[in-house]
Amino acid sequence: MKHPQQRSGQSASPALPGAASRPAWFASASASCLAAVLGLAAAAAHAAAPAGTAAAQVSDTPSRTRSLTLTLMDGNGPAPAPHTPYRVFVTGSNDEILDTPSGDGILHGVTDAEGRTAQIRTSLPHTEDDFTLIRRIGDGPWGHFFQLQRSGSTEPLPAWPYIMTMPQRWGEQWVDLGYTTRQGATAYFSHDLPAGSVSLHIDADVTRDSKCFAELDAVNRKFAQHDTDGARALIGAMRCTRSAEQKLDLARLLLAAGQTDLARHWLLQTRQRPFPDMFKPVDDADRRKRLEVERLLGMPDLVLEDSNVLQARQSKKHAADSTDLANNTAYFLADFPDYLPQAEEQARRSLARVGPRPYNQGTLGWILALRGQTDEGLRLMRLAYRDLPRDEEIAADYGLALWRSGQKDLAARLWDEAQRECVWGVRLHAALREAGYPHPYFHPADSDPVNAYRARCAKPRIKAKTAGL
Repeated sequence: MKHPQQRSGQSASPALPGAASRPAWFASASASCLAAVLGLAAAAAHAAAPAGTAAAQVSDTPSRTRSLTLTLMDGNGPAPAPHTPYRVFVTGSNDEILDTPSGDGILHGVTDAEGRTAQIRTSLPHTEDDFTLIRRIGDGPWGHFFQLQRSGSTEPLPAWPYIMTMPQRWGEQWVDLGYTTRQGATAYFSHDLPAGSVSLHIDADVTRDSKCFAELDAVNRKFAQHDTDGARALIGAMRCTRSAEQKLDLARLLLAAGQTDLARHWLLQTRQRPFPDMFKPVDDADRRKRLEVERLLGMPDLVLEDSNVLQARQSKKHAADSTDLANNTAYFLADFPDYLPQAEEQARRSLARVGPRPYNQGTLGWILALRGQTDEGLRLMRLAYRDLPRDEEIAADYGLALWRSGQKDLAARLWDEAQRECVWGVRLHAALREAGYPHPYFHPADSDPVNAYRARCAKPRIKAKTAGL
């Protein structure tokens, strides 16, 4: 399992109910804090697009009507957003849009060439300001969006740069960036995994640089419109690709847009240092950020190289309270069968440096089980589980190792206990799927088992500031 200081998404994993009805969830935030709240909420309908344009606005027509068309705005400026997936609903009202696909009062579709929605009909008259119109990302059955308010008030925080992330197996991956709407709303991100919690970041290095963020936003919108050639042209003209950090930000955006090969290209660019920088040591902070992206891209050779350099520097500084990079590297490498010997070496290095801890015993036990040393692996994972019974990765790994060794009754007891204790996440999702073991989240997103599990386990929490974003 990962060292506790490096658990991705652990403070933002519970589900929020009700995204299928008119939204009532708000992430209150000031300009100086990192937001906030998270959700595994059922999507009301399906769309067909990846990441999209940024701020979504309605026009300023003052007339009241029961039938109108809204215009989705592009980026942080006045231009409309053509050919962009959207989601629109009546804001904070007992009224709803009529004749929506799922009958829930939420309309979805794709804007026309002038950025306009389909015709909207309501039972009561409304001004255009009565609607929330936002981009939609993805076409999965699970999703959420945020509404930002100024700290201590109900006033929305419009046109604010943000990044949405979702924890993957190896870190927080960007899923969208843009600017909040005039109502303070972000895009609606709809995804396939009930294990996928979504976090909002409004105070990160990348959001503070307005010019560079605007360049990333423009590229993001081109990919949203399926204009890959247009996106590549914008990338070629970008000014904010000079520093290693800027290249890594672009790699994260490309990964979010599904452009994995291009993301790897920009990651590798950070390792090609021109004269005279090639003679200078890479800054530790830059190397750590690079390591984060290398993990997300699944590049074990580079992860091992950068981790070993950072570990050597940790040893020289006697940084006993630092992140256990050896353990984290071991757990990452365990996902690559050809790297199990290196994974075991890293895990034993962790035990030698910091002593036996539940997390690194669990890591070594998992690796030994993968290498065929089942009895010793299960013994170490049992010790880890005894001290960390609510840890999602321990519950997943120990249960799966028991299941694979034929001890299915013990695995079932462990996983049933995890369900009672609301333990859930990406790793446990994968383990239960492999074993074919049931869980409420494997039912349809708006089903009774899912709603009952949410009612018991959905507890929104504030997510701590994430270093490196």
